[in-house]
Amino acid sequence: MKFGRPFSQPKVTSVIRNDLHIHSAKSLCGLHSLMEIVEIAANKRMRSVNICDHGNAAGKKIDFSVITNKNRCPGKIISSKGTAISVLAGIEANILDIDGNSDFPTERITAFDLVSAGFHSSASALATSQSVEKNMRALKNYLKRYPLDILTHPCITTFPLDNSQLVKLALKYGFALEVNNTNLRLGKTDVERLQDMIQRAQDGGAILCENSDGHTFMEIGENEQIVALLKEMRLNGNDCFINRDDKQLDDFLKRRKKIRSTF
Repeated sequence: MKFGRPFSQPKVTSVIRNDLHIHSAKSLCGLHSLMEIVEIAANKRMRSVNICDHGNAAGKKIDFSVITNKNRCPGKIISSKGTAISVLAGIEANILDIDGNSDFPTERITAFDLVSAGFHSSASALATSQSVEKNMRALKNYLKRYPLDILTHPCITTFPLDNSQLVKLALKYGFALEVNNTNLRLGKTDVERLQDMIQRAQDGGAILCENSDGHTFMEIGENEQIVALLKEMRLNGNDCFINRDDKQLDDFLKRRKKIRSTF
């Protein structure tokens, strides 16, 4: 499929090679179609994108059957420049309440390449309470019932979590903890808590990933806030994030897919 002139984008100095958190126009918050995202990723010299649109509790009913069907949406799509971009079929499910209820479509449990979940405004009672203890109970209850490969924006200010317990859960269940560039840009991250989580994950051996949470071409693949944060912490991102290493990421994807096949 050919397009006209590419989007005007900021000069790329550093990008997320494998961005595992991107929203398409299927989400109420996303701006771009799948093919536009492929073009953006190719222009930024990225390798792969994970389309993880919100679960239905976010306010828009989404049918995930097309993007998860590799006969209809292949795992690699060629951009107008001839660049092959790997396209992962994901979801960002919502953790809805203290009982761990979610809008994750259990009938598609083996269809997704990645299952992400996080706390959003749909968890209104938890957002109001601002209770670390209630949020941790909600996450633990979710994990008993649903799969999780990536916990999105765990250090968002509106849903505080206990980092010590969080890292232990990540090690127990094998999911990755996200460092979210767009939330850092928008001031939605508890930076002190994020720094503590990164250090605890590094010390304990929990998996970390850097993602854009991209909704627009200005956000997709971008990681300048993460780079600055790591510089302040005197950490090397290549040693921190699983999605900076293609083989490590591919092994993670295969391992998580296998686990979900027996969930």
